[in-house]
Amino acid sequence: MARTGSLPIEFAVTPRFDVFYALYTLTSSAQTPLESWKQTALDRLPKDFERVAKRVAPLPIFWPLLADAIQTIPGEITFDELVASIREMPVEDLQRNVLSGIFHDRGVVDSLLTRKKSLRHVLSKEDLPGGELLGHFGLRPYTDGSEPLRTITTLLSKPESFRSELELVLEKFWENCFHRDWSLLEPGLRNESFRMRDLRDESSTSELGGELNLPVVFDDAAREIRPKTGAPIAYDRVDRCYLIPSAFNTRRWWAKYETAARRISLYLPITGDAQVANVIVRDDSRSDKAVVKKRRDINAETVFRALGDTTRYAIASILARTPTTSADLARSLNVSKPTITHHVQALRSAGLIAGTPSHGSTKLSLSRETVVSLSGAAVEQLFSSTGDLALETTRKRRKS
Repeated sequence: MARTGSLPIEFAVTPRFDVFYALYTLTSSAQTPLESWKQTALDRLPKDFERVAKRVAPLPIFWPLLADAIQTIPGEITFDELVASIREMPVEDLQRNVLSGIFHDRGVVDSLLTRKKSLRHVLSKEDLPGGELLGHFGLRPYTDGSEPLRTITTLLSKPESFRSELELVLEKFWENCFHRDWSLLEPGLRNESFRMRDLRDESSTSELGGELNLPVVFDDAAREIRPKTGAPIAYDRVDRCYLIPSAFNTRRWWAKYETAARRISLYLPITGDAQVANVIVRDDSRSDKAVVKKRRDINAETVFRALGDTTRYAIASILARTPTTSADLARSLNVSKPTITHHVQALRSAGLIAGTPSHGSTKLSLSRETVVSLSGAAVEQLFSSTGDLALETTRKRRKS
């Protein structure tokens, strides 16, 4: 295994950023490589969706900003956990997380939240840190009654109302459109995550960053991360650096959050194939029966990769004997809940886990049907004379 310096890199497959990046694509008038997906998604949404969405995101650039709302929740989370986190967090945390993405100064955010300074007063300051970004958010020049100004005013004066509308928009988007798309995209993103892990195991951190074409530079010699703009970040300050396969981050956004201990969490959503979201909507004319059949097909490579990790194999062994909650798995294996969530998602994407509601939580169990069917699926796929060979992650293929 190659050394990867001391940068703590983790991998996650989660809609926590893609759901917001997809909403940006949906509402932006800029050219996008995801045009086919965009047109299909617009056809699925209710007619009043755009009107309601504009109350929380008056301009498309607000969507990646709103992804920062849950910055205190680490790592890989599901869509339900995303919405629950927004619903349950203190409103001041929601306000602070969103405002800090606009006003890059803690003192300015504090003065707005404590009402020591009005929004008009803050926006009128010429020497405001990061003030050049305010034009992108429609806050400069200052215009009374503008939609962006009304949105920020609502966030400050009626945060519960703002939160309720944000929840409503996200849930409408998920139910009418994105849930189906994410369920089709997730297995491929999970495989891409496995490929990234293989690269990490066989490369230095610097080589990994170059291979993945990250928007930052990993410099092992200087032991720092260098963004295109802003100060370098020392490896020693980084709490976690998450690499996240993405289908919608065509703008190459990334996120940097400071923890309560003044350490840094980095999130780098990486879009490898900008056409993958288009592909899943091109076959919308097929019957529902055919779509369901495709989703239920067993991918032997995905199952073997999922079980190839020792922790996931241990989880599968536990769940084969006794239905167990994620919290109990974390205690049994003495690992953190985010780590268990990541491994459970990998097993779920491979079709190996089923969940059953139980007294306010979910009991997980191993799918006997998938395990029983795996042998036949592996024989069919390994000995097939047609289809592409699964060589993308081998050292030989990458070097060639």
